[in-house]
Amino acid sequence: MFKRVIQWLGGVLALLVAGAGGYLLFAHHDPDLVLSAAKVLEPTAAPGAPAPNPQRNAYFGELHLHTKYSMDANVFGNRLDPRMAYRFAKGEAMEMGDSGIVQKLPAPLDFAAVTDHAEGMGGVHQCLNSQSENYWNLDCIGMRYKFLPLFPRLFDALVQSGPQRGSYPPGICGADGARCIASTPSIWQDIQNAANEAYEPGKFTAFIGYEYSPTLVMGGMLHRNVIYRGAKVPDTVFGAADGFAEDLLRWLDTQCTGACQALAIPHNPNFSWGLMFGDRNSDASALTRDNLALRAKYERLVEVFQAKGGSECARGLGNSDEECGFENLWPVCKPGEEQIDDKTGIHAVRCVAQNDMVRNVLKRGLAEETKWGFNPYKLGLVGGTDNHNGMPGDTTEQGYNGHAAPIDTTPEYRLGMKQTIVSKKLGVNAAGLNPGGLTGVWAEENTRASIWDGLHRRESWGTSGTRLRVRFFGGYDFAPNLHQQPDMVKTAYAQGVPMGGDLAAAPAGKAPAFVVWALRDAQSAPLQRVQIVKGWVAEDGKAQEQVYDVACSDGGQPDAKTHRCPDNGAKVDLKTCSISQDRGAPELATTWKDPDFHPAQSAFYYVRVLENPVCRYSQYDALKLGVEHPANFPQTIQERAWSSPIWYTAKR
Repeated sequence: MFKRVIQWLGGVLALLVAGAGGYLLFAHHDPDLVLSAAKVLEPTAAPGAPAPNPQRNAYFGELHLHTKYSMDANVFGNRLDPRMAYRFAKGEAMEMGDSGIVQKLPAPLDFAAVTDHAEGMGGVHQCLNSQSENYWNLDCIGMRYKFLPLFPRLFDALVQSGPQRGSYPPGICGADGARCIASTPSIWQDIQNAANEAYEPGKFTAFIGYEYSPTLVMGGMLHRNVIYRGAKVPDTVFGAADGFAEDLLRWLDTQCTGACQALAIPHNPNFSWGLMFGDRNSDASALTRDNLALRAKYERLVEVFQAKGGSECARGLGNSDEECGFENLWPVCKPGEEQIDDKTGIHAVRCVAQNDMVRNVLKRGLAEETKWGFNPYKLGLVGGTDNHNGMPGDTTEQGYNGHAAPIDTTPEYRLGMKQTIVSKKLGVNAAGLNPGGLTGVWAEENTRASIWDGLHRRESWGTSGTRLRVRFFGGYDFAPNLHQQPDMVKTAYAQGVPMGGDLAAAPAGKAPAFVVWALRDAQSAPLQRVQIVKGWVAEDGKAQEQVYDVACSDGGQPDAKTHRCPDNGAKVDLKTCSISQDRGAPELATTWKDPDFHPAQSAFYYVRVLENPVCRYSQYDALKLGVEHPANFPQTIQERAWSSPIWYTAKR
């Protein structure tokens, strides 16, 4: 007991000394950790649940969310546990840390997954459970008192570089990590219980999941969100100290069998310095067919958009697409910066090159199909927040109050007028961040099995935060006016494939047709236009791309030469953030045939839907403070959605 008192006094003294140096950020002491008891059974369908819809319903949800069970979120001041996060997803109001700011979704989500960092679960147990052997460690005292300078230490412990993999933070977990390894299953068990308790089949789906979170130098990330289909999951989780990303997939392949099924969704790749979809494995070793086959099996989706920026494409990086400047956090690498370091597998930090943008990775998959015998990067698209408040789906521009309470709850921080040790460590100006995105999925019913299966077959789309709906089908026998027919969806399923699907080689003399339908989010702006993005491999083996506007609002028609809709004249009043009420469309649809189709060229097609412009959250913040908007960031944005692709495979 005397030893613990001395440790406690020493810890408090250390914190006070650090605080005197200007680094202390205190919140109230965390209460003792209370975990639930034995694992609960998976609920059965609620009486009166809607019958499954064979034409499938649209469901919106969150697949990237952190609670106080993530060590970084805990240090930031997050006080919401997984159960509270699911209550927020269902529509309950919650306070952001001790900020006094209360958030509430405009409408409940249909599904969510708490994906706390695998690497921190044992540490949370050690630091918040007064019966743990390491409870009085200085780092644990700092964590309980929200001592923000812990963040760089926690982050750096997980850094991998070449064959050097991440490790557990020694102060909390011990030199060999044994304390945290032993403690992890307790937190993991509680995360499962929270999801099983929140799951209401037919009404709300709570997935069991976590985030595998190795870091790179200078704030880089190689994270994957692991999402399980049901209640049968491994007894523990796999973290950065356990191995590289390829090891994670091998572990899933042996530990998650039978009724256990999993997806591993790569984190927004713009933060990976070229390594997430690089020319080497995560440990900088040579790519192998076996490793890529496992990626194709488990990594069927990719996060195209989240709070840390957009990863669809970057303006000028292999394209002339004017819409590729959307929420890009990093600049395109300068000449020479894109060169890969043989020892680490990464290019220059804090810039993006070909392997960091999803569209380029999709093109690369087409080009490498003949090399490997399969397309290793056949990726569907999803969106997320990476929210560290425990508030899934909190994505509105006007209501945005940060993602890491209480450190980013002030407009001054979000506008980049102030920095914290966290933004400095990641190398970001907070004004470059955004509220994050959502995932949409078409599924027969709101159950784990149905929604997970929709994700697995890639019948999903990502949005920049609004609940914009989009359907996309491809086939060879679609009527030219299929989009106008009342049985459009039934016919499209019968005669073609939905987003995420594969079109076989074209029958002689036929070209694929695509039917697209988009419906606005009633709480956001009307639709401006619908585009189809095509990528293909030319005869010289080089990947190409083209963007076609295919449906225009306000009576416009795409120009035959430029493939662009006319400007519909929608405006934003920057003084009030009011928008044009007489421009845009509630719904857009068309049936489109590729005018440049070549049956010998494999290709992919995906849909991008653009809303009319609205004020960006930073403009709302500037108006609150009565200050000029940051010069290097846009005052308005066009919210959007990206469908998963449809692939066309030519005869070989």
